[in-house]
Amino acid sequence: MRICLLTPAPDHPLLAAATALLTPRHQVEWQDPDDPGTPDPALAPQGLADVYLLKTRTPRALAHARRLEELGAPVLNSAAATALVQDRTAMAETALRAGLPFVTTDTAPTLAHLLDRGAPAYPVVVKSRHSRRHDLVARADDAAALRALAGRWADEPVVVQPFSANSGWDHKLWVVGDRVFAGLRRSELATPVPGGTRPLTAGDLPASWLDAVRGAGEAFALDVYGVDLLDVAGRPLIVDVNAFPGIRGREGAPEALAALALRTAGGAHAPRVPVTV
Repeated sequence: MRICLLTPAPDHPLLAAATALLTPRHQVEWQDPDDPGTPDPALAPQGLADVYLLKTRTPRALAHARRLEELGAPVLNSAAATALVQDRTAMAETALRAGLPFVTTDTAPTLAHLLDRGAPAYPVVVKSRHSRRHDLVARADDAAALRALAGRWADEPVVVQPFSANSGWDHKLWVVGDRVFAGLRRSELATPVPGGTRPLTAGDLPASWLDAVRGAGEAFALDVYGVDLLDVAGRPLIVDVNAFPGIRGREGAPEALAALALRTAGGAHAPRVPVTV
């Protein structure tokens, strides 16, 4: 099989480990869709690969993935699913429509518009509407804090969510096909503590939490994804969903990714595609 990684960083630990598992019997190559030298897939000298793993989400990368799909190539995750979870407004609407325990989310064209509406019920969490590297994610405890954010992010489209009291730890759930991996990571909104992601297994979590995580995959049509959960009085609250996360240091994740890639390349699995409502 020919497996192609769509990424600017094929040496990412998850991708590198999956590549090492695949290369004894299969061909693994990579392309950076943001490289101007990357050709139109229809003009690729070797033709299309058997499957493409989309671990980048720039506009150009999404356009490249859509072109591959138009030509009949399977892409994990699909371009449409990857784009869906980049829009936090669409994310909330999709999750709530599916009955998932997702945080209440409001949208404002800019922080100035949000301030003009009058004081929300503080504290609130303010995030860039469009998820990307180094985007805005901050807690505001009062109007002064919100005005300070508006001064630094004047024209940023945002979503605003009520702050839910919690332990200060995010439950990080990662899914690859039918495998679920877990960890505890200190929230970026909480006081930092030493150490990285703490170990946690999916078996440590209530079945209802795992049902919510798997439900997110169905709702967003994702095959490789992450879900951030907060424990709010013993109940799960989803605060984020992302496509093709890094999944560092989780035993079995590279094996799960390699197996999913091969099932997809061989036609035993078709990438999920969002249903337009």
